[in-house]
Amino acid sequence: MFKGIAGVAVALIGLGMCGIAEPPTETHRAQSATVVQFPRQADLWDATLGPDGRVHVVYSVKAAAGVKRGASDLFYLATTDAQLHAWSEPFVVPAGELTVTVGGERKACIAVLPDGTVLISWPSGGLIGAARTTDGGPTWMAVSPRDPKAPGHADTMTMSDGRTGRVAVAWTDTASVGRGDDKLAAPVHVAISVDGGLTFAPAASINDDLRGACVCCTPDVAFDDAGDLWVAYRASESNVKETCVARVAPDGSISGAIASDDEWHLVGCPMNGPELAVSGDGQTVSVTWTRGEAIRGAVSGDGGRSFGEVRDIGRGRVHNGAAAGDHLWTMWERSGKVALCNAMVDAEAEMLQVSPLSILLVTRDGRALLVSDSESSDAPPQEAPHH
Repeated sequence: MFKGIAGVAVALIGLGMCGIAEPPTETHRAQSATVVQFPRQADLWDATLGPDGRVHVVYSVKAAAGVKRGASDLFYLATTDAQLHAWSEPFVVPAGELTVTVGGERKACIAVLPDGTVLISWPSGGLIGAARTTDGGPTWMAVSPRDPKAPGHADTMTMSDGRTGRVAVAWTDTASVGRGDDKLAAPVHVAISVDGGLTFAPAASINDDLRGACVCCTPDVAFDDAGDLWVAYRASESNVKETCVARVAPDGSISGAIASDDEWHLVGCPMNGPELAVSGDGQTVSVTWTRGEAIRGAVSGDGGRSFGEVRDIGRGRVHNGAAAGDHLWTMWERSGKVALCNAMVDAEAEMLQVSPLSILLVTRDGRALLVSDSESSDAPPQEAPHH
């Protein structure tokens, strides 16, 4: 893996190492949302906000013909100004022997730590690849969230960073799928790093004593300020889909609760996982999910031990969400447009003319920010009333 390239500068053919992408992409501002386009075409991408408020993006592009089916090349770029409209040129993220295999719910993930370290992970045919840069992209070092020799088969995956420099990678395991009469129920594994992504503890299953996970629905993870890791996942037990939230304490102890009350019987996988927000003190936990075309949500005020009444937020599909502290915004596709609302506030969704593939982020002051590629938006988003 990563033979001869760990920690060594990677040559970027025809890209330029440190220049600014021209022309700068336009940043559209609505009253309750900002839409930022990065100046590249992409197949799938992930985005996050760094500690200084800059936007960081990892994106994949289908590899040349003749390579392994589903293989993609991976790139990283970031905004270079406070207005979020100037971008660095992309840097190649070296995958080495762990070929990037993305598609559907399976895509690369990005995290930015408090010191500016960037960590990128990606699925690789049942394995997980990852690379780390401390200089903004010119050089990368291979890291291993999951031992390549470990048993199991990693499927949908996600990643999150904490304010203390912790990093967590979570994934479902298709090799151990099936519990009782539910052929889709699977373990959710997590691997946690306490040294900024340099090393990871051995992976642990977080739902052995909880409900099995619907194998192709991506879980969501978040840290609170005490270092507890929260995992929201779509459960599948006897083919009934509910949304569960697990809390993993720093000592490894695990507790959990069911947030939904849908009694949704489905022999199959919706391929649409829940979205999670956790307050800094870990007492307020908000989660949203889909039930068919219904977008639903619930809140816990007692540290995840129980959840209040389920609330219908809207109707649509391609559910996506993002959180900052106790702010949870949710977007979904409706009639060819994107509906966006503050998920836990009684307010009508605003409609934006932007791709449902856009990544939804939340700024420190609680505002929604959508990140799309250069070909994802046909028109600027419409002005919308402030919520």
